[in-house]
Amino acid sequence: MTTRVAHPTELLGLVGEPIGTTDWYEITYEQVNLFADATGDYRTIPTHPQRATGTLLANPITPAYLTLALLPRALDDLVSIDSAPTTLDHGLGTVHFPAPAATDAKVRCTGRILAAQRRRTGIEVVFGITVEAEADAAPQPVCVAEPIRIYR
Repeated sequence: MTTRVAHPTELLGLVGEPIGTTDWYEITYEQVNLFADATGDYRTIPTHPQRATGTLLANPITPAYLTLALLPRALDDLVSIDSAPTTLDHGLGTVHFPAPAATDAKVRCTGRILAAQRRRTGIEVVFGITVEAEADAAPQPVCVAEPIRIYR
C-alpha cells in the first residue's frame, strides 16, 4: 500500500497516520557481500557462513546497517507525491536493531508519519519505519528507525 498525495504540503495533515506496508524485499547473500564490499564491513557472521557453523549464529545474518539502508527504497515505495518534488534525506532520529535478520530473509517495511512541519528549506517529515523480517509465527522487527526527509 502506498500513500499518494498531490503535493508535499498534504503530508502536514497526515501526522500520526500510517502510510502503509511495502511488499516483501528479499535480502540475498549476494547483497550482503556487495554491502560488505561497499562499506568494508567484513565481519565473520555475514560474509563467511562456513566459519559460523556450530555456533549460536550458525545461519549467516544480515548486517544491521544493511537493513537500515533499505529505508530510502521503503520510503519511495510508501509515499508517492504527484508533483515529484526534490527529496533530501535530512537525517535520522532514533535507530534500533531489536533482532538480526537472517541472510536470504524476506523483509517488509511499515511506516507512519511521526511529525511534519514547514521549514525554510521545505516540508520536513519525520517518519517512523519498522523493518520486519519474515518469521515462523509472525514478522519480527529487525530495524526501527526515524528517517527525516525534506521535500522541496
